[in-house]
Amino acid sequence: MQRPLLVSEARTTSLRHGSRALPSIAGAAACALGAVLSGGIQGCAKGELAVNSGGGGITGGGAASGLAGTGGTFQVSLGTLTSPTSGGDAATTVTQTGCDGGDGCTCAPLNVALLGKPGKWGANPNGDPDTALRDWLSSNSAGTARVDNFTNRVTLTSDFLAAYNVVILASLSDDSNSGPWWTYSADEIAAFQAWIQNGGGVISLTGYSSGDEMAPSNQLIGFSGITYNSDGVWGSCSDSTICSCTHSNTLSDWVRTDPVIANLSTGITLVGYQNGHSISAPVDGHVAATMSGTNALVGTLVGKGRVLAYGDEWITYSSQWTGAGDPSSTDPSCQGELPQDKYQIAQFWYNMIRWSQPSANCFTIVNVSNPITIW
Repeated sequence: MQRPLLVSEARTTSLRHGSRALPSIAGAAACALGAVLSGGIQGCAKGELAVNSGGGGITGGGAASGLAGTGGTFQVSLGTLTSPTSGGDAATTVTQTGCDGGDGCTCAPLNVALLGKPGKWGANPNGDPDTALRDWLSSNSAGTARVDNFTNRVTLTSDFLAAYNVVILASLSDDSNSGPWWTYSADEIAAFQAWIQNGGGVISLTGYSSGDEMAPSNQLIGFSGITYNSDGVWGSCSDSTICSCTHSNTLSDWVRTDPVIANLSTGITLVGYQNGHSISAPVDGHVAATMSGTNALVGTLVGKGRVLAYGDEWITYSSQWTGAGDPSSTDPSCQGELPQDKYQIAQFWYNMIRWSQPSANCFTIVNVSNPITIW
């Protein structure tokens, strides 16, 4: 087993993925990247990295202090991206594993807790898993994010919540279709509220069932002024061919002018939306998207934290990310019109996670097959 490489070491380790160069990846968040996709490590100034398309590897930007910083070393270990580059070569990368202290240790992983049962409907009912988000973060975040999935009810204590930066609320139930729906004690609700006010980020989903599925989510986030309604919002279709081939209606009405939530629609044109619930927004809330005249995506700032509510769960299904399991995936008339062709699901999830936890400056995504905009 190869020992971990310390970026602070005064040497360059060269990693190859054949003769091909990969697209440029740059930005302040990329200081967490720790990924070598061509060339080698030449240091990371505390601020930005760039993976050069000309094979030059990772080079620093800004001040030449390097990633490690005074009194700290940033530890990475070798690994391999699961997505092959064009031509079949596997891209080799370096991923973060930890940091030993000091002012260079600004790139701790973003810890995400996914609470609740997976949905059952999707484009292929009972055959459309919701593992795409977890797989995507694990394979493409270069160690800057990790996800723990709790499908059974956990007690929300301050100690439990302290381990996470972001909590995603899925179907809070014993069964996502029929319930029973979980209920939370006053102590749990108070702990959840305190965690958010002290900087935690929440992403809430709904649309799993026609039952009272919104009740537990409303228990947890209702203090923010955001609540789900009990109505059913089937959604509208912006393009009949896309809707037929993706087996979902389309969310296409984005609010791009409000600076508080503008980044939520970065790089987004369409995502699938199918029979969710409308959202009531507080007076100080920010509506980021609407569907059929109702609120579909609402965010609000709560103390040091953020609450983001989405009106559906269709973005969790694997078919909407990759087309796998889509009944129309082999239909010749649907080629170029499938979810992976028309929807920007990965970008949307990046935007929501990044917005809900703005302190996660190191969270980034490396996806050579379907690059997204990092902001």
